[in-house]
Amino acid sequence: MNYPQAGDGWQQMPPPIFSAQPQPGQPYAPRHYPSATPPRKKKTWLWVLLAIVAVIVLAVGGGVAFFAVKSPAQDGMTLTLKVTGTGSAGVWYTPDLSVKRVDLPWTEEITIPKSESFELDVAPVNHDAPVTCTVSIGGTDIVTNTSSPTGSGSAILICKAELGNH
Repeated sequence: MNYPQAGDGWQQMPPPIFSAQPQPGQPYAPRHYPSATPPRKKKTWLWVLLAIVAVIVLAVGGGVAFFAVKSPAQDGMTLTLKVTGTGSAGVWYTPDLSVKRVDLPWTEEITIPKSESFELDVAPVNHDAPVTCTVSIGGTDIVTNTSSPTGSGSAILICKAELGNH
């Protein structure tokens, strides 16, 4: 566009810069739209990779935890202790050796750590009748021992079970 200038006449000028103000003859200011930004690339591959890594970590960690934390039943063995006779008796057994006074006949099921041997000791109060002790695993008797009546004195009945192959 050419505009009149003072002095030597007409001079070429750059086009006017559009402003937010309406130009004469326009009802409102021209609209300016921001330049379109390119759409962001989706990083779905990252989420898929993270999900796969999480599944692997959980699977490996769960497997390690499964083998690292065993229940007592997996590390131990269940024994059935039985003492038959009349009257009462003091009984104690490995591994804790705490003495219990029980009425006969008496049966108890216990779980102990795996070991090579186990011992059940019985001290009957009535020495006039026979007393029998039995240690069994899964319904199979491992050891049975019977005391004969002594009439007096102290008799201790011992049931020592070898558990090496059970």
